[in-house]
Amino acid sequence: MTLSGLFLLGWLGLAQQPVADVPPPPDTPPAPATAAPAAEAPPAPPAPPTTEPAPAPPATAVPTPPADAAPAPKTPAPTTPAPAVPTFAPAQPVPAPDASAQTGPAPKFEFTLGGKNEAIAPYTHGEAKAADGKFEITPEDNTLKTVITGAAGANVFLGINSSAIESVQVTQEFDITCTDPSITHVVLTLESNLLGIIRSKHKASATLRVASATISPVGATTAPLYVSYPAYMVTGAQGYKYSEPQPPMTSNPLPLGRYVLQANFVIEATAGGILDGHSTAIFVPESEDLDGWEREHDPFAGDSHDDYGFTLTLKADSPPGSRPVAKKRRANRTLASVPAVNPTR
Repeated sequence: MTLSGLFLLGWLGLAQQPVADVPPPPDTPPAPATAAPAAEAPPAPPAPPTTEPAPAPPATAVPTPPADAAPAPKTPAPTTPAPAVPTFAPAQPVPAPDASAQTGPAPKFEFTLGGKNEAIAPYTHGEAKAADGKFEITPEDNTLKTVITGAAGANVFLGINSSAIESVQVTQEFDITCTDPSITHVVLTLESNLLGIIRSKHKASATLRVASATISPVGATTAPLYVSYPAYMVTGAQGYKYSEPQPPMTSNPLPLGRYVLQANFVIEATAGGILDGHSTAIFVPESEDLDGWEREHDPFAGDSHDDYGFTLTLKADSPPGSRPVAKKRRANRTLASVPAVNPTR
């Protein structure tokens, strides 16, 4: 029974009942008072169940070996295995370069001339001369040299105008090959020089019209190498000397094969008036026809004409990464400097 139930029963027992019309009870000795029942304390919560520890397994007795028994072999301590070392295939020996290829002769480029179309057209009118127009091309090892020469002169004769024109136009084909079959390309360098004089006196003039050249593979639409000298004319008592070469021009590596050279060279001399008008354009080392026309007071009178002409030198070299060609030694030579313009002395 719970505590609330006990209190309810006590309250019902102690409550006064209503007075009924009954006879009074007989006198009886009073009964001893009884104390109300004390409230019961709530039951304590049950203790949590305890788990008994599992009994330890009985120790297994190790039997002692007999004294005469052989000692048990020792068990080696475990060792950590070493990491596996990767294995590679043995290196293949690199073949040494062929000593004969390194010490043999240097590669050489050869020029072989092909077809040529040449037009040398002198023109004269009156007391004039146009002579010594020539085109010479010489193939050498790693070099192709071209020289164009010409001369023109005019004198006035009794008031009759005179004129002379020397024109040289050439188209020359050539093949480029190499003695080393492993080389299939070539690097070309075009060097040039123009040496000569133009001079005049009184009513006369001398002109360099054209001095140009191009080199290109056969069938190409553009020329990788070209050179052109500026045209110039002198009149009256003037003279001009061509002596400064154009800067050399080098191409990118080009395939071996057939190439074509196109060169143009044109000079002109005129003279008019009544007396002593004359002019000359000389681009030749020696001219039998015009050397005798030189006057004492002409510009550049008495100068040497060595190496006069329009010179083209084409040089061939190996492309990058290939063995270079053997270089030819050049003799040192000092040229005397001459002023470009020389007035009448």
